[in-house]
Amino acid sequence: MRRGDGWIPVLALALTAVGVVMVYSSTAILGITRYQDPDHFLLRQLARAAIGVGALLLCSRIPLRRLEFLAPWLLGITTVMLGAVVVAGRDANGASRWLPLGPFSVQPVDLARMAMVVFLAWWLKRHPPAENGLSRGVLLPLGLVAALSGLILLQPNLSSAALLALTGFALLFLAGARLTHLAVPVACGFVALAVALKTHPYQMVRLRTFVDFAFSNSLDARGTGWQLDQSLIAIGSGGWLGRGLGGGLQKYLFLPEAHTDFIFSILAEELGFIGSTALLVLFGLLLWRGMRTAARAPDAFSGLLAAGITLQFGLYAVFNLAVATGLAPTTGLPLPFVSYGGSALLANLAAAGVLYRISAMNEAGEALARQRWKKKESA
Repeated sequence: MRRGDGWIPVLALALTAVGVVMVYSSTAILGITRYQDPDHFLLRQLARAAIGVGALLLCSRIPLRRLEFLAPWLLGITTVMLGAVVVAGRDANGASRWLPLGPFSVQPVDLARMAMVVFLAWWLKRHPPAENGLSRGVLLPLGLVAALSGLILLQPNLSSAALLALTGFALLFLAGARLTHLAVPVACGFVALAVALKTHPYQMVRLRTFVDFAFSNSLDARGTGWQLDQSLIAIGSGGWLGRGLGGGLQKYLFLPEAHTDFIFSILAEELGFIGSTALLVLFGLLLWRGMRTAARAPDAFSGLLAAGITLQFGLYAVFNLAVATGLAPTTGLPLPFVSYGGSALLANLAAAGVLYRISAMNEAGEALARQRWKKKESA
């Protein structure tokens, strides 16, 4: 394991450390007003980070063959959890996304999205799309993705369902599916998106707010556009160097969900353009090392798994940042490793551990190849 790409765990832990600091900075006032304790959210995030680091270390040592064997079971377990959260989940802000497990609550969607990546890598290795045609090679695996996305949509959680479907589509493309075959599920996806927007009025309101802002520069700053307006104020007031760590003003209950969906806005306000750029560099490096690991993977399962994990990191980061800056409709997607939350942080750190494990297999394979080449030269 010493041969793995050390950049992967270092970058994941660096982003987690940034998240812990920014969670404390963005929640001290909220902790006082809600729990009479400025450290309430900090202590919970520190505990979650500690568990997540343990998950990273554990997953960095798990044999990939064992993970491949467990792929269908992991998908089955998370599917049951998604069904349970629809029936008996804990409601918050009009959505049922949390499943109580004793003293803890988990968001099954965070576990399901990673389980789906593992399962698709397992499936596509055994059933390459280019060899199995449209029905078995493309529609069947995407049907499984659609079923899981449907359970997530029932929570309701349109953004996570859409990103799960997008990840499945991307993995099929990377596995060699023909573009003509992928056109069919793309059309079905647009129809499903239209139906979801029609049946979830609050999502349609968010979309209209975004369209008005993007195309007519119109924003209802005291109504549906309040959150975006406060986010842009935070980002714009940061300037080059920011107000200083802890010196932001929007966290004084002006910006809703400042510690989760809009934590980037607080970071930009307090650390400015320089700090925001540094955060983007960390994400860019992690995505680069992840795709590099996928490209060098020794087999199809490892390559697709590494690509899927990296895609999940990248898609969530891009959409979260797009929402905070007004480039996408408001969603409930967290910023990976940085936003407050336990299930997402645990899933992301565990995935980073798996990514490191794959990189270690790559390096071991390259070392063995070099050793064999030297033997041939000496002979």
